[in-house]
Amino acid sequence: MLAKLQSGLRIVLLSVIVASGCYSQSVPGSVDAAYGTVPGRRTISSQNELIFVAEPGFPPGVFAVPLNVTQALAFDTDGTGSAICSRIDDKPFELNGNVKYYKFRCDRSLGEGNLPPDLLFVASTDLQPKVGEKLEWNRLNGSVLPLSNGETAKDLHAYTAVASPKLLNGSVLVSAAWFSGQYPPAKERDELRDELMAYGHYKLLDRALFIGQSDTQPVTSLYKANHPVEVREGLEWALLPEDASEKDKAQISAIYEIPKGYLVRVTYAHDHEGFGSDDSTYLYIYDGQWRLFATAERTRIW
Repeated sequence: MLAKLQSGLRIVLLSVIVASGCYSQSVPGSVDAAYGTVPGRRTISSQNELIFVAEPGFPPGVFAVPLNVTQALAFDTDGTGSAICSRIDDKPFELNGNVKYYKFRCDRSLGEGNLPPDLLFVASTDLQPKVGEKLEWNRLNGSVLPLSNGETAKDLHAYTAVASPKLLNGSVLVSAAWFSGQYPPAKERDELRDELMAYGHYKLLDRALFIGQSDTQPVTSLYKANHPVEVREGLEWALLPEDASEKDKAQISAIYEIPKGYLVRVTYAHDHEGFGSDDSTYLYIYDGQWRLFATAERTRIW
């Protein structure tokens, strides 16, 4: 995002990314969650490094969080760290309009570097992960799923990907889906960008996420469904190929071990007409059944 810094050129970057509209979403059965923020500004140091200057009262490890709880479980959305953070004041304050924020202090090990870590705060401390790992996916040819409705069409596609996280002790994690629609996607006119962009329009059919001895030997089915659904956000996009859209990007990005099963993190970004994106993080739990644990959304502007 940053332009190349030429020798002798001093650039002051007043704001690279402004996070606004950070809020928790009320989804039946899930707990409240929200992104934390640190009031301040980003700038370029005399050594041409991007640094962050926080406002007074926000030393490293202190975040503004719009959750009215005494403790929250924080996830590093750029990594796999998590920790319980505690609220350090009782009086709320305003940021970004009329949203009420509270100060929380977190373990500084959650983030390193010149910029504050990107943390998602969840209003529950019951399911702190034992260990977490980022997922690296490899695409496979063909499908490991049968197509339950027997549908055949020229725009019918199968996608399978496999990851091998160490925390599964030799087992693999497999994402598989059947979907219909024009793929690779056609270019469409983005009026605000005044350029062509591949949006992608799909219907998701059979899909599954499972742990197996191999990609063809399922052992534990985390998620499975076969009712048709229009692909709109979150997990739906994450089950499709990475190049299914230039407008929407999603990934099953991490897996965590929890006391009675697994927690899966899904990250999703929707291009916001060229000046930012709508970002979401979804946390799903499998402890014998698959369910949404928490999700939050924000708008990032640059």
